Amino acid sequence: MKNKKHLFHFIVSESMNKNVIDFLLKEFKINTFSKLFETMFRLIDKKIPKMKRVIGNHRSEYAVIDNTDDKRLDKYLRISEADYLQIKRWHSLYNEFGMASTVRDIILFFYNGVMKYGLEGFLEIVGKKLRIDKLKNDFLGKMTQLLSIAVKKRLLYELVIENYPKYVCST
Repeated sequence: MKNKKHLFHFIVSESMNKNVIDFLLKEFKINTFSKLFETMFRLIDKKIPKMKRVIGNHRSEYAVIDNTDDKRLDKYLRISEADYLQIKRWHSLYNEFGMASTVRDIILFFYNGVMKYGLEGFLEIVGKKLRIDKLKNDFLGKMTQLLSIAVKKRLLYELVIENYPKYVCST
């Protein structure tokens, strides 16, 4: 039963599909979106809950898909039952609006990281252990009067990407 694959449906903007997902497929040299997501998920699945804990309760606010592009596309990916249940657990545990927002967060996290450090550089640092205490202190120091969960998430992920080498433990 563990090998069963779930067909997961979510919505992306046309520009995210064309610019972000297509870019990642080319960079990773992977030809299917499902395989790309599985690869990214394996690299970050232990870090996502730690980053989500920094924000805490997400108050189930609607996650804006794209402010600049109102064209929406249906996207599908096949994910393992274990991965599906993990994303579902995070959705419940952190009170997020939908599981699709977590999937989009992972995709954008990798896109921003690869854009900043290049594929090889980002894969090298994303494999290291995250110093969550330092990240949390920096995040709380910058989060003065932000109220929106979407803004908090964007700030957190930008902070991680911008300073990733600072937040990893040397091994």
